[in-house]
Amino acid sequence: GDLDGAEALYREALEAMRETLGDRHPRTLSSINNLGNLLNAKGDLDGAEALYREALEAMRETLGDRHPRTLSSINNLGNLLNAKGDLDG
Repeated sequence: GDLDGAEALYREALEAMRETLGDRHPRTLSSINNLGNLLNAKGDLDGAEALYREALEAMRETLGDRHPRTLSSINNLGNLLNAKGDLDG
């Protein structure tokens, strides 16, 4: 697929969601996570990590530690850190 084209669209969508819905809205958080997934797929692990951490922090604050989306976000960050060899997190 066209990962660079997809990244531009994901970034555009995220910017619009931040402006219209705010940084802590569930759809904005999903968009942050989606962009993180794309960067992960592209091999930009540092970029993906920053987004995963942002999404996780916001999900913990807004949805709580045991919400399914928060747990999914924890899993995404854990898988990424494992791929990076950062087993201490």
